[in-house]
Amino acid sequence: MALPSEPVAASSADGLPTAHARQSLAPERGDATTCPALCNTLLGAETDTTLVRVFAQGIRDLEDGLVAHFPHNIYGDLDYFSAALLSDSRAQNKPSAHLRTIFALTTELLELYGCHSRIHFRYAHDFLYGFDWARWTRKAAKKRRKSGPFSYEFLLYLKKRGHELLALIAKDDAKYPRLARHQHRNPFAFSRTPDDEKRLHQALAAEALVPVEAWRADAIPRCDRDYSQLRTERAQLLGLGPKHG
Repeated sequence: MALPSEPVAASSADGLPTAHARQSLAPERGDATTCPALCNTLLGAETDTTLVRVFAQGIRDLEDGLVAHFPHNIYGDLDYFSAALLSDSRAQNKPSAHLRTIFALTTELLELYGCHSRIHFRYAHDFLYGFDWARWTRKAAKKRRKSGPFSYEFLLYLKKRGHELLALIAKDDAKYPRLARHQHRNPFAFSRTPDDEKRLHQALAAEALVPVEAWRADAIPRCDRDYSQLRTERAQLLGLGPKHG
């Protein structure tokens, strides 16, 4: 069956990465797995042509959505997201319908949290690499232990939380105030400028302190430790403060 052809990596006129120039947080490589490569690896033996078509289009749309709503995003590994989504979908009565639902909800979240929203986070790293999920799971571990990093339940929570943040921003909350135009939101205690973001997350990946090693299709998500606090501690050790960017 026909799968998407390999795109050519490129950059936009202002130097921001395009949809086909994602970097990887994997310690052993620099470029994220392309959408065609993901499709070939994960769908090579798939006989459900509808599922293949829906997945291939959905993963490409997701990649484009990352660029549209998080143009400054640095790392964009989609290996685990793709593998987990396919596994969950194949367990459903209507796999293709489940795929469409998750892709649509994920796209909605990118719009909700990205640069065109009043939330205006700079990166999607906390979502893709499981920091948001690990924090959410630890708050009710017994209840949420079966909900994965890209499960429908967790994505619905993120949607609800996004609208809660918008309500706080509208009130000019102390932690989530209104931002000047084009200002990136950083509610963390450490700097998240691009150079600092790279240093911190490369160090975390090298030390196996990333809750979802998203560059691995066979990753095992972890919420056994307070990864958010560990990230803050590593940022302090690297001298990445006070918060900026």
